[in-house]
Amino acid sequence: MIRRAFVRQVSTAARHASTSTKARRTSRGPSGRSTRVDIVNEELCDTVLSRLRTTFPTPHTCDIIDVNPGIGLWSRKLHSAIQPRRHVLVEPNFSAYSEYLSPLIDQKDSKFRHTALLEDAYDPSSELLSHYPTDGESRLRLNSTLLMTVNLSGGHLSTALYKGTPARKFFADLQWSLWKIRNNISRYGLIRVLAWVSDDEKDAYIPRTVTARRKQAVLLEGSSIIKELAGASVTSRPSFLRKWREIEVDELARVAALEEAGGMTLPNKRRQKVAPPDLLSMKPSPEALRKGHHSSDASWVAEFVELDSKLRTEQPEWYAKMASGELRWRHMMDPKQKDQQLWRKLLRAATTRHTTHMKAVDLVLEQRDLDTKWRQMLASSETLGRHEHSLKEQAEDLKNRISKLSRTNRAFAEKAIDDYRALDMTPPAMSWNRRQMEPVLVHSKDFQPADKPLALLDVTPRTDFFTRFDTYDKMVFFAHVVRTLWFNSGKSVHDALKVLVHEGMDEFVKTVPQIHDPSQGGWYDLSAVRVRSLPVEMVIEIALAYIRWPFRQSADSILMFGQDPQAAYSLGDD
Repeated sequence: MIRRAFVRQVSTAARHASTSTKARRTSRGPSGRSTRVDIVNEELCDTVLSRLRTTFPTPHTCDIIDVNPGIGLWSRKLHSAIQPRRHVLVEPNFSAYSEYLSPLIDQKDSKFRHTALLEDAYDPSSELLSHYPTDGESRLRLNSTLLMTVNLSGGHLSTALYKGTPARKFFADLQWSLWKIRNNISRYGLIRVLAWVSDDEKDAYIPRTVTARRKQAVLLEGSSIIKELAGASVTSRPSFLRKWREIEVDELARVAALEEAGGMTLPNKRRQKVAPPDLLSMKPSPEALRKGHHSSDASWVAEFVELDSKLRTEQPEWYAKMASGELRWRHMMDPKQKDQQLWRKLLRAATTRHTTHMKAVDLVLEQRDLDTKWRQMLASSETLGRHEHSLKEQAEDLKNRISKLSRTNRAFAEKAIDDYRALDMTPPAMSWNRRQMEPVLVHSKDFQPADKPLALLDVTPRTDFFTRFDTYDKMVFFAHVVRTLWFNSGKSVHDALKVLVHEGMDEFVKTVPQIHDPSQGGWYDLSAVRVRSLPVEMVIEIALAYIRWPFRQSADSILMFGQDPQAAYSLGDD
């Protein structure tokens, strides 16, 4: 009881601190508004909502809690699509937006209400919402008669207990609200949330590749069904945040087929585009580098293009001979021609990188083919065991060959293999891999300020998760397991489990039989599969096994001696 009272006091302090620092955390422009980003394009709202209409409840059966509505364009469009019984605008900065929101509230027979605090919206005495029962059983059920939409853009929060973005804090609070540790969002049951977040931040909640998958994304994926409904293009993002292009192309084709079968259409300007080919996959030539129809994080490309242009202008005769193949590398030994020597050096280095990269690609495809054969063997009772020895020999040979790659190529190969494994499972690991339609493409003109695009996330709690982790202590254990595993996300499952359970790891593994099944994200050799490719279902099984494990840490020791497991946004994390 002391432990829980302490946690509640700390959480209450955090909430009060957040409220008191609201004015400090944002800079204000001439209009007096905060750094919040507003949606200003009606066509974007109409396009997004047209793809959501079949998921909304029957008109006049639902209430909406609308946090940070701003100028109210999204609020009006959502209101028209759902036709709620009541629509509560939670706008703490009402004076700055009154010219937009007051007409909505003051119109005849208006369903709109206003309050400055979310707590007031949930307070039954305020009568802002329809009447909802608060019995203990309803809190673990999905409440389809209450919908929340929230704009989580704006400046970073800074309190005694938290520093970071509003979105990160909101999603962490959402997962713990069922036990009223942070707030009362789940007071009337589990509710669906439509959240606008900074587009730069969306990978923290619905990553597209295993290397961008962090603890909070896994916690959110475990407790919710999360979809990206709208977002900016990612084709220009660093490769760390994207899959290998060949995987992306296959995925785009898969989702396009699903959309066509379902009769879903999108204006061309709202459709996500295919990323240009990776430079490493192209045989480098001056012409290909000049055209620039490729993606690359390499800094030398701009240097080469500039140097190439200079040589074509200043030494056209030499350049023409080089381009035609009349001159060979051995004819470029004049030490006085520094530009020629550098041009040659950069191009030869690019050729070497391409050659070694393609060798890594061959190993990736070979590993995927081996994984497929292994799953087929396990699925067939006739071949089960007959080919196991041969496949294990192939697996060991592949493991050794990948380990001999250069550091850069090994990192690429392991990332591509993990992304393939996450995609090839049934169901696929990661929410992004399970999407049935592509997000609507947003543009800078859709928002104000125009240089800060937002992404729209659809988050629906998983009732099956909350019935399995139906107590505060069980959630502490689940968060502890996720934090421990993802602190070692790039390491093997074997090494990460050793950190989790210390002694007796072999005995612990026996309590999770699925961990050796490739179709569920496992592998016969746990030292050859990395944590980041594990599906959340496997993580849940590991957490449930840890709860049953007689030698585990107690919830008290986790809270007292470790980082606060409920603080998914704790300082320095992710």
